[in-house]
Amino acid sequence: MSNIDKECDEHRHWRNIALPVSIILNLFLVALIGGHLLRGRVHEIGFGISLPRELARAEARLPPKDAAAFSAVMRRDAPRFMESRKRLSEARQEFERQITAEQFNSDAARRALTAWRMALNSFFDDFDNSLIESLSQLSPEGRRKLIDERRLNRAEDE
Repeated sequence: MSNIDKECDEHRHWRNIALPVSIILNLFLVALIGGHLLRGRVHEIGFGISLPRELARAEARLPPKDAAAFSAVMRRDAPRFMESRKRLSEARQEFERQITAEQFNSDAARRALTAWRMALNSFFDDFDNSLIESLSQLSPEGRRKLIDERRLNRAEDE
């Protein structure tokens, strides 16, 4: 075998090793970055902070009559959507465990990510109904006040 053939075989051998390693590392990085982006998105939509505290802050911003109506609906439904929020948190933690596992299992990570997405959808299904019902009890002034406050908070965060 000539030197050129030996060099070609060596290059082919390294390519056969480098390609799978590169694919695995890229998948891991995509999962890691995706997890960070989702976590950032989750914080952005309010899960990185205390939901009861945010509801109390919303209530405090409202005129008294609106605050009472808002609070009545949210307190009535809180056990249901707080249970959904707990399941959401557990699903996120499982996804993080899969990403940080010693032996990365892409199928298990994909299942955990799917479970997290389903838990997020379930939370919104439970919370959305309560939120819409509570907002329907508010005066136009109260709804505008909540949106104005949210815009101010968002501007401060940026």
